[in-house]
Amino acid sequence: LQMSGFIFIPLKKTNEVDLIKPFTTYINTVYETKEDDKAEIEDAVQELNKLRAKACCQPLDKHQSGLDLLTRYYDQLVAIENKIIISATQNPVVFKWQDAFDKGGLFFSKASLSLSDGAFERAAVLFNVGAFMTQVAALQPLLTDEELKTTAGLFQKAAGVFYKLRDSVHSLVPHDATPDLCPDTLTACGALALAQAQEAIYVKASKDKMKPAALVKIAAQAADFYSEAQKALSKDTVKGLFEKEHYYTVVGKAFAFQAIAQFHGAEEHAESQQIGMQLSRLNEAIKLADQTRKYLAPSILADQLAAIPKAHASAKKDNDFIYHERVPDVSTLPPLPKAAVAKALPVTHPVSPRFKDMFSSVVPVQVHNAMQSYEARKSDLVGMQTMRMREATQLMNGILSSLNLPAALDDVSSTETLPESIKLKSAKVKQSGGIAELHRLFNELPGLYRRNEEIIDEAARLLKEEESSDNNLRSQFGARWTRMSSQQLTGPLLQELGKYRGILATASNADKMVKTKFEQNREGIELLSRAESELRSAIPSQTPHATGGGSESVNKLRELCTTVTEIIAERDRLEKELKEKNCDIAGDFLKALADSQLLNEEQISKEKIDQIYGPHVARVNETLSKQESLLADIQRTNTMFCAEKSNTGGGAERERILKMLATAHDAYLELKGNLEEGTKFYNDLTPILVRLQQKISDFAFARQTEKEDLMRQVQQNIVAGDAGAGPTASAAAASAPPRPPPPRTTSAAGAPPSMQQQQAGETPIAPPRTSAPQYAAHPPHQQPMQQQQQNAFNPSYQQQMQQPHQVLQPTPQMGQQMPPPYYQQQIPYGQPQPFQQQNYYQPQYNPSIAAPYPTYPGAFSANYQQPQYAPYPPQPAYGQAPPPHCQAPPPSAPPPNNNLNPFQ
Repeated sequence: LQMSGFIFIPLKKTNEVDLIKPFTTYINTVYETKEDDKAEIEDAVQELNKLRAKACCQPLDKHQSGLDLLTRYYDQLVAIENKIIISATQNPVVFKWQDAFDKGGLFFSKASLSLSDGAFERAAVLFNVGAFMTQVAALQPLLTDEELKTTAGLFQKAAGVFYKLRDSVHSLVPHDATPDLCPDTLTACGALALAQAQEAIYVKASKDKMKPAALVKIAAQAADFYSEAQKALSKDTVKGLFEKEHYYTVVGKAFAFQAIAQFHGAEEHAESQQIGMQLSRLNEAIKLADQTRKYLAPSILADQLAAIPKAHASAKKDNDFIYHERVPDVSTLPPLPKAAVAKALPVTHPVSPRFKDMFSSVVPVQVHNAMQSYEARKSDLVGMQTMRMREATQLMNGILSSLNLPAALDDVSSTETLPESIKLKSAKVKQSGGIAELHRLFNELPGLYRRNEEIIDEAARLLKEEESSDNNLRSQFGARWTRMSSQQLTGPLLQELGKYRGILATASNADKMVKTKFEQNREGIELLSRAESELRSAIPSQTPHATGGGSESVNKLRELCTTVTEIIAERDRLEKELKEKNCDIAGDFLKALADSQLLNEEQISKEKIDQIYGPHVARVNETLSKQESLLADIQRTNTMFCAEKSNTGGGAERERILKMLATAHDAYLELKGNLEEGTKFYNDLTPILVRLQQKISDFAFARQTEKEDLMRQVQQNIVAGDAGAGPTASAAAASAPPRPPPPRTTSAAGAPPSMQQQQAGETPIAPPRTSAPQYAAHPPHQQPMQQQQQNAFNPSYQQQMQQPHQVLQPTPQMGQQMPPPYYQQQIPYGQPQPFQQQNYYQPQYNPSIAAPYPTYPGAFSANYQQPQYAPYPPQPAYGQAPPPHCQAPPPSAPPPNNNLNPFQ
């Protein structure tokens, strides 16, 4: 409380938190940051970590500079709300905030709440923004117009902050909040700030000597605002939070401004020569001023209240000696007019001036997910068109090989035992490494497969050991072992492991498919890999034909075979163009999100894909339709050619070998491509599995630390129970409130629809248990001693939080009985309120002879935010959940009365 009589709201306090490691890991994992952007993002994370330490953990100057620091951190939290998700299951960073009004005690820790939730951090920081605005406003000297304007503006902004928090606190803090974040408390803070803003406006208007008609409206409204603040402070949920001195000040100012309003009303009557009414209002003002002195310090509003008895004495003297008017009862006079010049200003983003987002290079999660979905759609189209062309080419090559083309054409124009076409095919095979290259690639696959399988086995071992340890301790300690069971936490992790086991099984089948194809063509590939002399000796010599090399059928077949070569070359170019084609669609998604706040990913992606790949798809269709007529012409012309040439038994054997060699050449190229794709697939899968193993390792480490902490507490409780056995100890134990258990995880298939939607909104990495809210319902001095010891601040907690991967909160109280009220709501523990579910595209992988391995490893990427998982055994598909929600709009306010605002 200052000499001006203004009251400020205390700040919430917190401890320092390391944001660098979790934020950097999250961004690099989710967004797969490019090397060029990594340094910039690392600098931004470090700057954000420093900004939080300065804004929340260090004393702030009660000046605009301190407020700018706070608002800049809040603006940055809002800016990354949809970019860097902070929750117990996705990016666990535990924020612990103490109640702003709790004074603590000798044997008690301050009432606080610890949550791994970005929305909770934003709510706490926004509360401090409003509270700090009241502190800066209350410390203004009120000597100049600028100081009065600053005071009124800050109090109005603070009222808007508290009202915004009041309207959105249940969505931001879904747990039992500390008293300072309860709606009734926020209402009281907002009402108090609004009343003081109206008072500052009155002081400015009075200083400017505005007419009594304006002053009476401002003062009467100030009295109403203070009366509303008094009612808010009198509620049972708020009573006791504010000092008695503050409450008395609010009551006193309500009386004071009623008296001042009556005084200015009397001035209006004096101007109209209504002396009786003037005296009536002054009499009432005297009575109200007497009431004011019981609550207010003499220095507050002293000049305004001192003018009342002087004006009363003067008016009474004039009436007694000159006017002799009857003094009516004040209740018969018209009510005083009011004007709410002060209003709660809505909170708009950004709050701080000249704000610049440190993470401008990181797109919102909603856009990131849409981009991933676009990539899946694009890759599906590329894979489908590639498969169509490969299958068509295989069909065409198979038909040509079955007709012994073009080798049969070489025979009619040359007596050479080794046809030129076979010689070129052999040279191409040997240039690509021959059969030795295929053996090398085949030998690499088992090692790559085992490497990925070992990663999955190691991750499964960690989960199994953790569950076994938890089950043993649960059976040993019984009801004392109160933490959530491993089975309730590891379901998503086991599902993900099962999914990747299924992916490895699919890849193993692809290995066998490729191996079978190789065995079918081994003989021909071995011949093509030999020296030219050996290849020539393996082919029977040709016999004379009845036709020469210049017949119409021969020339026609040569032209058709040349067209086949051109089509295959065109398809190779098309496949390369399809795979290399790229487009930055982030701008389209960002523009759509900025224009309508909604993102129709399917429509935008399909339009973009049609625009970019439409011409390529048309070219693919053209080659396929051209192939149909081409093959018909080849078969018809070859029938004529076969009728013209003479065949013998030796010629039939030669034709069989030439067909085998042509087929082997095509098979070699396909096998080499398949094996290279398989090698790439296994290598791309390894870092994804390593990230999953790291998450499971972090989970096991957190559970191990939590286990040690809980074991210490259980042992202390056992010792304390044995030492303090007796009626007193039993009564104290009975009076301790139960610890709320964490919500129970249920499978998506067996949960209610609303739960399924919310569960789908979480990344499939099970979190360590987070503690229940630590705010106690009893005042500190009324808590039982056992509860005081249990609520005492755990000094090992800060040490644990600084260890690698540590995301645990202080161990909760023992002896749980019934879940808290918030447990009845279907809200996942530590999860922000979900948005409307969006069905992002889920690609399907259908292996074929032409493409046994997935051409898009990202189909199995773990980088999707909030994926959905099919029941075990999982399929190699992915999905994603909705983007983080937008904050509710600020409360509306009536338009200002500019005529009465002295600052305008």
